[in-house]
Order: sequence, then structure tokens, then C-alpha cells
Amino acid sequence: MVKETIHIACNIDTSYVKYCIVMLTSLFENNQNVSFHIHVIAGELSAEARSLLYDWIEKHYSQTLTIYEAGEDLLKGCMIYGDSHISLATYYRIFLETILPQNLQKVIYLDCDLVVNGSILDFWNTDIKEVAVGCIEDMWSGKSDNYTRLHYNASFSYFNAGVLLVNLDYWRKIGFQQKAVKYISQHVNELIFNDQDVLNALLYDCKSFLPFRYNVQDGFLRRKRRIRPESIAALDQELLHPVIIHYTGGKKPWQYKSQHPYKGLYFHYLDLTPWKGERPVVPFSYKMKRLVDHSLYFLRLARPKYRTVISL
Repeated sequence: MVKETIHIACNIDTSYVKYCIVMLTSLFENNQNVSFHIHVIAGELSAEARSLLYDWIEKHYSQTLTIYEAGEDLLKGCMIYGDSHISLATYYRIFLETILPQNLQKVIYLDCDLVVNGSILDFWNTDIKEVAVGCIEDMWSGKSDNYTRLHYNASFSYFNAGVLLVNLDYWRKIGFQQKAVKYISQHVNELIFNDQDVLNALLYDCKSFLPFRYNVQDGFLRRKRRIRPESIAALDQELLHPVIIHYTGGKKPWQYKSQHPYKGLYFHYLDLTPWKGERPVVPFSYKMKRLVDHSLYFLRLARPKYRTVISL
């Protein structure tokens, strides 16, 4: 019996190849009976970067890889808000309907700052025929200015664009890419969360929310949470069985300042790649700061920013 192929898309530039490979390693390791076709989209990639991707995906894991060098012209008019760690390559997400093969009906989009720690078969098999996208509510969905800025009612909520089940047929039917380019040209200075804002502004009423377990964002694990209050009960249940850990925000696990509760999980998968054993160098001053912090937590003079989480 021929296995169904799951299609995965991700956007990178050369600097993110390592993190892409770690993400894909976690995906392959936890879905070993699945056939994948990986679609990597970039402005351009170095020969070394292409070689790394092909060697790891096709030779090491015997999966299929297609690289699309989409070029920079496609991103004319796009801007990254403020001083951000985010690359302009993030905007390639809104061009999926034309970059990817026209006979491809749906695709899972994954950011590269995440790890997959379980099966994604149920996620892939979700019925999204009547909507543009299956998605997970964003950790900032409780912020009212999202809806003021994007001009739609807060009752529709706001989703995170790092994990998406995209109905490409639907996107083509509504001409999403053309609408997105037009929206960017008219609202570029309002796009605080870049293409994620574009996706929400245009698809807020034709989406389906999927379980939180498939996009466990940093803000979900904090004591102070900004998600809509009405979502917290469902979120707490889903956090008992996380499948995709998404290291949102500016402090990634490969940076020494990260305190993420699942930081060790990232290094578990890193150690299955050619970068085994690589760790960020932690300055002595920061080690002392963390020692003081932990002393204050022990004495109950301060509280850690993260809640207790389930060990995986």
C-alpha cells in the first residue's frame, strides 16, 4: 500500500539552515512511518546550504526535498516592523499558492524555530475544505489593539502564523496572494507582526482553530499570559500533551539568554544532527545573574516568569 505524502513548507534564508534541519529532524524522528515532501522556500541559498539540506533530508532520512529560490523581487514593498529578529523571508508565506506546485491542494507550513515532538497525522488529516486555513490561536490574542489595527471584531480572535494547515485550493479560489500584496501596499506601516498581520486581516473569518497542542508558544507557558481569557481552560488541557513546541519571541534556545522550559528538548534534537554537542557560550556575568534569580525564587522574593510544565 502506497503511503500518503504529507507536504511541509518552510521559509528560510542561509542563516537559518541549521535551525531548519533541527526542526525537520524532530519531525522525521517522531513520524517515522510517514512519507514527507519538504518544500523549502528562500530568496537564495548558498551551495553549501543546499548541500546540507539535500544530504540530510534526502540521503539521511530518505525524504523528498524541493528548494524554491523565489528571489527578492517578490518581496518588494514588504517591511519588517521595528528592530526585529525576524527575516524578510517570513513574507514568502503569503505567496505559497503560486510558489508551490499548482496541483498541490494543501500544505503544512512550519516555522523553523520549533520542534515537533509527536505525530502530526491528525493535524494533516483535519478537514479544512471549507476554510482557507487551519491554525492555532496566538499567545497575544487577548490584546485589543490587534483588532483595532487590523479593523475586524475581536470575537474572531487572532492566530499565530508559525504553524498552519493551508488550503491552497481555497487561496487560489479567492486570489489570496493578490489581495495580500494589495493589503501590504495600503497598510505596510500598520503591520506590527508583519505577514502574520496580513494573514489575520484577510483570513480572520475563513479559518478553523485547531488544538493548542500543535503550536505551543512561549507565551502559553508564562505566568502572565496575554491570550483571550475564554481560551485559557482549553489551553491548560492541551498543554498536558504538547506536540509542537514553538520557540516564539526573540530569545531562542540556541541563544544563552533563553530560559524556555523546553530548551532541553531543542538540544535533544540538535544532538541528532551534524551539530551534536553545540551549545551557546554563557558569559560569567549571566551565570551569576541566573544564580541570583534562582536564589530569589527559592526565598520566594521573586517568581519565575514561566509556569511549571510537563516533562517530555
